[in-house]
Amino acid sequence: MPKSFFVEQAESLMEPFFADLQAMVNIDSGTYVKAGVDRLGLWLQRRFQGLGFDTYFDEQQEYGNHLVAVQRGNNPQGARLLLIGHMDTVFPADEAVRRPFSRTQLDGIAIAKGPGVLDMKSGVLIGIYAVQLLLASHLANYQSITFVCNSDEEVGSRSSRSLIGKLARESDAVLVLEPGRIVNRVVSARRGIANYRVEAHGLSSHAGVEPEKGRNAILELSHQVIALQAINGTIPGATLNVGIIKGGERTNIVPDYAYCDIDVRVSDRAGLKAIEEAMRQVTSHTVLDGTSIVLSGGVSNMPFERTEESLKLVRLAQQVGAQLGLQIEDVSSGGASDANTTAGLGVPTIDGLGATGGLAHNPDEYIEVDQLPVRIALVSGLLQRLCE
Repeated sequence: MPKSFFVEQAESLMEPFFADLQAMVNIDSGTYVKAGVDRLGLWLQRRFQGLGFDTYFDEQQEYGNHLVAVQRGNNPQGARLLLIGHMDTVFPADEAVRRPFSRTQLDGIAIAKGPGVLDMKSGVLIGIYAVQLLLASHLANYQSITFVCNSDEEVGSRSSRSLIGKLARESDAVLVLEPGRIVNRVVSARRGIANYRVEAHGLSSHAGVEPEKGRNAILELSHQVIALQAINGTIPGATLNVGIIKGGERTNIVPDYAYCDIDVRVSDRAGLKAIEEAMRQVTSHTVLDGTSIVLSGGVSNMPFERTEESLKLVRLAQQVGAQLGLQIEDVSSGGASDANTTAGLGVPTIDGLGATGGLAHNPDEYIEVDQLPVRIALVSGLLQRLCE
């Protein structure tokens, strides 16, 4: 088989690929546009069924329904592979009407634009076409390939996390189709995310008549914020940011309540444990007599850490990349994805396998057109190696 086999096959499918991508991008599927997400889910269901997948929906009330598609391979003892892509975008309703799918040039590079084209409708489609190439080449030497297309990743996969966790536990490896950075990069680690609230309780009183009888919760919280923010940079691989602070109702009342919300990012579980302990130490005592502090919250996305098992997937991707003329590099990301969930369960995971491009979550979001066949070939080759 020629080294460029999958690339050649993918290149021959670019016309239908772009027709599919245009259809997907032109369906409004912002996270809170349930009708649009469900419409996209039905479109994808038909696409999967056309490839012989069995499908079902995990129905939701607030968000769009999550789509699960399963294709049985020809090796009952083979690998059970899970591919993950999300259908939702960060954009509001009618965004696709305002700026539908288009193809143009950027600094002499052919690109495609439209809401969600990079993050991550093209990624979902890359996964579909990668499997399509395996099927057409009679290389379905796996026990099963399962796709989950969830509807709420852009808000932290609130309703889909348990479904993804269940499917991951039933799988031998997970491929996440979030956007690639550049054509020769994949993602092998992501920082975990935790969110905390620190509440200060004091005692209200008249600010002009008897302020001395009050206990100013804002003042106490200010001391806490300074001490908490000082933790940032003291723990390897961890960051802390006090991002919101609120308190008080009227200027003539000594405020009896104030709070702040904190974003924490960690590279590993050790960092999470250390930064939580540091926060507990700060909030365990107050500066002003008569005030009290409450710390609440916790991790929302466990860190996607580099492990020996996940690095095996990177090495397989590097082997495939070498056949494509690419020197694959693995990088880490400060943002979380569904890879955090699957890796946090100990399932070998690799991410960043989607399209290359830039400006995700921006109205000028784009993908690089000429790199698509190579990215499809990379995913096809990785799936094939996992089957072996």
